[in-house]
Amino acid sequence: MRGFMRAQFSNALLSVAIAVVATSSNAYASPVGDRAHYDLDRNASRTTSMILSGKVDVSVDAYVPDHKSGAAYESSMTYDFNVQMVGRKTGTEKVMVPADYFSPEFMANLRANGSYVGPDFKVRHEGYVDARNMDGNFYPHCDKILIYDVKTYGIDNELSGLFKIARDLVSMAAQSQFGTRSDDVEDLKVRAAIFAGVPVLGAVKLDVSGIVSGMNVKAGGDFKAGADE
Repeated sequence: MRGFMRAQFSNALLSVAIAVVATSSNAYASPVGDRAHYDLDRNASRTTSMILSGKVDVSVDAYVPDHKSGAAYESSMTYDFNVQMVGRKTGTEKVMVPADYFSPEFMANLRANGSYVGPDFKVRHEGYVDARNMDGNFYPHCDKILIYDVKTYGIDNELSGLFKIARDLVSMAAQSQFGTRSDDVEDLKVRAAIFAGVPVLGAVKLDVSGIVSGMNVKAGGDFKAGADE
């Protein structure tokens, strides 16, 4: 009987060990190869009317252990926007996402500390929100984050590619209104609803906003599950 109990106990310990290893492997699994697709939401509450259509595809392309700012994942953001009176603009920007972002500790630390202050931008945790996307999928209790105080010129940080896309889209919408292009964007902000398990950025909703020549411009998009499978 004692031998049987010892065997059962050993099996239980083995099962726990396997579970721990499996959980750790999943938590730190490489995101290389992950993709996510976002479609513009033309609802007036999220997007300025001059922006007629838009989509962004994000992919994690490679791990860069010796990046100058620390280990990072090289990612691509390919965009396709159509703005009234301006036309269509397509392109791809590289974004170096810090490797720490993909660890379970990143969001836990942001929740606990409430904010992150960097030399070129700041991040604030703004609580939680339930999100329902245009494709009908529901994501409960998402982390709400705000990226603000963004330097839009002369920056060379990990997220500069993301900020460039946001700045260009805001500038194009203002150009549609005023007839001339100005890249002088004030108060550029990026808002996101983050849900664990969503590939690449974890964002189920992404919204950008800024002010050009006194005009408030905004654009919002939703993650579309399965679009890149």
